[in-house]
Amino acid sequence: MLGVQLLGQGKVAVREFPDPVPREDEVLIAVKASGLCGSELHAFHAPQEQEFNSGHEVTGIIVEAPPASRWQVGDRVGVHAVWGCGECAYCQVGQYTYCDRRTSCPGSHAQLLAAPEHVCLQLPEDVPFDLGVLLTGDGLGVPYHVSRRLGTRGGEVVLVLGVGPIGLGNVLLQSFLGAEVIAVDLNDYRLNLARELGAAHTLNAGDTDVLEAVRELTQGLMADKVVEATGKPEPLALALQCVTKGGVVAAVGENREVTLHIGRDLIRPDVTLLGSWFYHYAEYPAMVRLYRRGLAVDALITDHFPLRQAQAAFDKFAQGRTGKVILET
Repeated sequence: MLGVQLLGQGKVAVREFPDPVPREDEVLIAVKASGLCGSELHAFHAPQEQEFNSGHEVTGIIVEAPPASRWQVGDRVGVHAVWGCGECAYCQVGQYTYCDRRTSCPGSHAQLLAAPEHVCLQLPEDVPFDLGVLLTGDGLGVPYHVSRRLGTRGGEVVLVLGVGPIGLGNVLLQSFLGAEVIAVDLNDYRLNLARELGAAHTLNAGDTDVLEAVRELTQGLMADKVVEATGKPEPLALALQCVTKGGVVAAVGENREVTLHIGRDLIRPDVTLLGSWFYHYAEYPAMVRLYRRGLAVDALITDHFPLRQAQAAFDKFAQGRTGKVILET
């Protein structure tokens, strides 16, 4: 099969790899579409090459299934990127991200993928493969799980710090839920996308005092909810300054260590700081319903590239001149 190998230093190669051999509890999927994720840019820019790729958002068609499987050859599926064991108490209720034995998708930028039966998600006929990448992957899954944690109500002010693909998904969903969204970034291209996706206000942090701008836009009340999607310490500190008393801050970006004054930042203003990762397998049907109710998930996709043009796809994505990028086989 053809697959993408990340070579490091901004280079990728598309070359032949052995076809995956599914285990007795796995299905073999002919990949139709896979999505680029910001988390892959670390390996893309790293000095050393990888054995394969870290793609993990994927849809396709089952071409091989075990005899007793609930899946059949020809079924359209997406794949949940977090592979729970399928047996523990968390997995039994579709909460794979809580599984202590979880693993992850081994690389979806390829023509074939072997995946455990229980991590596959049925892709309805009315959902195109490219859009299904977002419904079954990070693009909508992460923002949807954040929305469940935040409990946003119509009319609330939601500040989104960082509008890469995950931040843009939060802008889209929070706006759809009726929030007045303020989007912040350093990238004017993505700020323009955020406005197209429903942001009521956009602020470029490079030339705007974000704290003062939020104070002015909210008449001093500040944001009811804040989504920190940059993964950097400074924006998280800013989030805690921009949230209203009794408000909620969701940390979505993968920060490492940050300085936090518990009394000043959380206890006295009665602020809730929570972490939110990937969506639960059990949440997928609700996301499909949102799409059918009119959530414009397709608007998050700005670029399609054939698998053989993976270098061009990664280059454009790394330049920050895209929303969600889809590779197609």
